[in-house]
Amino acid sequence: MPADIFLTGATGFIGSGLLQKWLATTDARFHLLVRSRHDQDPGSRIDKILGELYPEGGASRLRSRLEILEGDIARQRLGLRRADYERLTETITHIVHCAAAARFDLEIDQARRINVGGTEQILTLAQRCPGLVKLDYIGTAYVAGRRDGIITEDQLDQGQEHNNTYERSKLEAERLIREHWTRLPITVFRPSIVICDAATGRISRHSAFYRVLEMYRQGRVKVLPGDPGALLDLVPLDYCAQAVALISPEASSVGRCYHLTAGPDNLTSLGQIRDLAARHFGVAPFAILPPEAFGAMIAERKEALSEEDQKMLAEIDIYRPYLSGRPRFDPAHTVAALKDRGVEVPRLKDYFPRMVAYMNRPMTS
Repeated sequence: MPADIFLTGATGFIGSGLLQKWLATTDARFHLLVRSRHDQDPGSRIDKILGELYPEGGASRLRSRLEILEGDIARQRLGLRRADYERLTETITHIVHCAAAARFDLEIDQARRINVGGTEQILTLAQRCPGLVKLDYIGTAYVAGRRDGIITEDQLDQGQEHNNTYERSKLEAERLIREHWTRLPITVFRPSIVICDAATGRISRHSAFYRVLEMYRQGRVKVLPGDPGALLDLVPLDYCAQAVALISPEASSVGRCYHLTAGPDNLTSLGQIRDLAARHFGVAPFAILPPEAFGAMIAERKEALSEEDQKMLAEIDIYRPYLSGRPRFDPAHTVAALKDRGVEVPRLKDYFPRMVAYMNRPMTS
């Protein structure tokens, strides 16, 4: 009997990757919670995502497996009509919670309303579903915040400080999830920096990685703060989707956390990213300055900078902590679960050209 999967965040990058994977490998039916946004209704937003996932066509035959529900993750009953909500509780066998406010510059109350409040609503829904088999929660490895050293999958709150309200609110949401481990069949997945689909090069035009690369390609970014030797944990979307699809059905995954990360032997230095970008974009390499020197340079030139350039530099400053190369994520549980299944994180240099080719495609509305 086909599974009925309730998926939040299907219009986001990770959520869309999971949807694509499960549409291809299962006969599951999907119930997608989607908000209206920017004058686009939920159905139009999903059609746009399907168009990106299946550019050669074929999306229409999959549409019949999707029920699109207009709602809001942070509202009571997910913003659904009572009748629709009650019908879902009787139908759902799986919940996959991907939706999140991923902006780094929100006020803490705003971030908590969606990331913690939304998780509370999902847990309430899960407890009302008599046929629930699994709840998969997509968190982030960066709940580790400003911790140094090796971060294991069993660790969460070590009293660490955080770089932004996204990290902090996601820690609080995962803490809430873990409080329900003994009552619900929950698995936590923590991706690191998900940059693109390695097979197709598809990249989210909203991601920090894309935005910095695009500003560099346009000649607007010529210097970044950091250390050329700093090691970044970058993973492709299709690896994450495949790992979740393989691990989720395993009974042993309940009550466990899995790092969807590159692993200590597959990190990429900021200097390597600089060299790859210069070679494939055909642009002069960007300089890498220590953060203190970068800040001093900006302060010295501030009066001469345009308003647009000042906004660009403010955005880069938001991303600066992720260019430092800390912390390190230990994916021991994930490696053990995927052992002998032929699933490994590819190296950035092997799929970077496909990402550049995708970025060079004309943007569609």
